[in-house]
Amino acid sequence: MADEQIPIDIQCNRLVDWLIDRRHCNIKWQTAAEVVKEKIVSALRDMPNTEEMRKLLEGSCFHYFKCLKIVNVLKDTEKDSKNIFGMYSSKRMKDWQEIVKLYEKENLHLAELSSRLLRNLNYEIPAIKKQITKCGQFQEECRKKIQDCVRNTNEAQRKYAEGCRKVGVSGTNIRRELLDLVQDLPKEFDDIGLKCRDLLPVLEYYVAFVEFSLTSNTFSESITPLSSHMSKLGNTTVYQLNHGKLPDRVMKADLNAEVLDDNADNEDNNIDWGITLETDDTMTSSDDVVDFDISVEEAGIVLETSGDEDAGKPDDNGFEIVSTDDAPRWEIEEVSIREVPNGNKLASGERVAEGEEALSVLECVKTRTQFINELMELTGFLSQRLAETQRESDVLSINQFQSAPPILQLTSVNELEAMLSLVSSIHSSLTSTKMLHLCRILDSPRFVDRLADNLSRQISLTKKYESLKQSHENSIKISETEQSSLHPKLEILISESKEWQQLIESEISKRYKDRPVHLLGAINMI
Repeated sequence: MADEQIPIDIQCNRLVDWLIDRRHCNIKWQTAAEVVKEKIVSALRDMPNTEEMRKLLEGSCFHYFKCLKIVNVLKDTEKDSKNIFGMYSSKRMKDWQEIVKLYEKENLHLAELSSRLLRNLNYEIPAIKKQITKCGQFQEECRKKIQDCVRNTNEAQRKYAEGCRKVGVSGTNIRRELLDLVQDLPKEFDDIGLKCRDLLPVLEYYVAFVEFSLTSNTFSESITPLSSHMSKLGNTTVYQLNHGKLPDRVMKADLNAEVLDDNADNEDNNIDWGITLETDDTMTSSDDVVDFDISVEEAGIVLETSGDEDAGKPDDNGFEIVSTDDAPRWEIEEVSIREVPNGNKLASGERVAEGEEALSVLECVKTRTQFINELMELTGFLSQRLAETQRESDVLSINQFQSAPPILQLTSVNELEAMLSLVSSIHSSLTSTKMLHLCRILDSPRFVDRLADNLSRQISLTKKYESLKQSHENSIKISETEQSSLHPKLEILISESKEWQQLIESEISKRYKDRPVHLLGAINMI
């Protein structure tokens, strides 16, 4: 009696093999199971439409125990089909009773239900758990990517704000604001030129030091010539720098016009000045003709109609005025290159600054670069001289400067520091990020578009990161929806597996005089 109560432990993974080895099930049970499936499909085509039956038919998994429940329900719905011998004449009942008998033959229901239990334990439940874990990992990755997008968005906005701050614009309309800043650039250059007038003591000190060190007095003109010019005259035109004289007229190109020309398609290189000049028939194209590339207003030409009494009289610029009753008419005389002895002078001898010479010293790339180099030279000299002067124990240096000019002996450390501060301030004014960008715009108007594009690219990156962030948020929502739909499926599978475990253990126990049966393994870990 004690031996009969010894429990029977069966590993889940060996359950079907255990049933076959002990001759409870046929080794070819799968073939018989296919026949039963076909009969179930056929029987499901004709079922009573009751609430209890609809609940039984939910789901696609039909097994022996569900078929038993269907037969019990049909006993009530098909009770009118009983004959005098207590047998059912209903085809529905006969079909399902036949299915139950086929299941019971050679314990087919045990083999099939055990196989389905193993499939749930080894495949279905792990697959859903894996998918749920994968959804959680995907959501975590998306959240990290969202954090990266937020960080990158903030970084792009910071770079954009910093870039706008460096060039001195608010960022509302970058291109227009940059052009407005460039329009104010000549005034800034003039302010720097005024500040350069304080450089005169610095240059005198530097020249005196060089001449004393080289024992020569011939360096006053060759040392930092641009700095000397700026300290005396300020930010003059390049013409005045080259010729030592003020020009009578300065003809500078309009930056806005240049920018517009650069952005145009340039399909037609002819410029429409908005006026019509009629010339006599003798004017023809010639290689000798000089094109000054200036408008009538820029050249200072005044065209007036003074009536018949002025007809035929040349004006101050050599243009002959011809008057008619309907409209004024001017005849323009050709000016060849041979009639202009100097490219910067008109026939009247007027000094005209045009092209590069019309620019100021700080506007011109070549002179501005040279001036910055001279400032760097002065900065290096003053830094070294300040370090030498601060060495109180440098007796040799003191002895060397006993015969030096008074300016070298009497200049104190504080004065040298003030000189160095002045030079560094001017140098910083010309080499700041804002000034460098504005100078590049001044030198090449197309740089406006490049700079605006570079700044606008940060805004494009911001929009890109915002779009990526939205995409990741949508992905999280989709993944959460999928994950939430998997949990009920997992619970159903686990519940079914637990139920099937009890049914299998009960059926096996009946065959061993109700000895306790325990399924071991994965079934106890779900």
